[in-house]
Amino acid sequence: MEKLIKVFVSIILIIAGFQAHAQESIEGIWLTEEGNSKVEIYQKGDNYFGKIVWLEQSTDKNGNPVKDLYNSNKELKNRQLLGIDMLTDLQAKNGKWYGKIYAPKRGLEMDVVIVSSGKDKLELNVSYRGFTRKQTWTRSTL
Repeated sequence: MEKLIKVFVSIILIIAGFQAHAQESIEGIWLTEEGNSKVEIYQKGDNYFGKIVWLEQSTDKNGNPVKDLYNSNKELKNRQLLGIDMLTDLQAKNGKWYGKIYAPKRGLEMDVVIVSSGKDKLELNVSYRGFTRKQTWTRSTL
């Protein structure tokens, strides 16, 4: 009987190990697919968020910080892009993260599903009005 309990506990531990591995952490700094920005994903409460921490072009031709010019909300058009949360309210479910992504170049907020593809890659499926686009982000540093 004691041997059976040890085998059962071992099986449970192995299964738990596979589940922990299946859901890699998405926290950290990620280089976007275009390579022109970096986003830091962090946890706040039960959700995850991602703020822009680096831009290839962080200033305009006059040397001023790049603004959120294409935002449909007039009150947000003057905010700086650097530091805004472009990923919001990501919630983990079955090894995927579901939430919203803001695309500054279009001024649109869209649905996003993120899947960790190992410890150094994220696969993003961005959906808007029935269209889906896939992106791959790579783990980075500042």
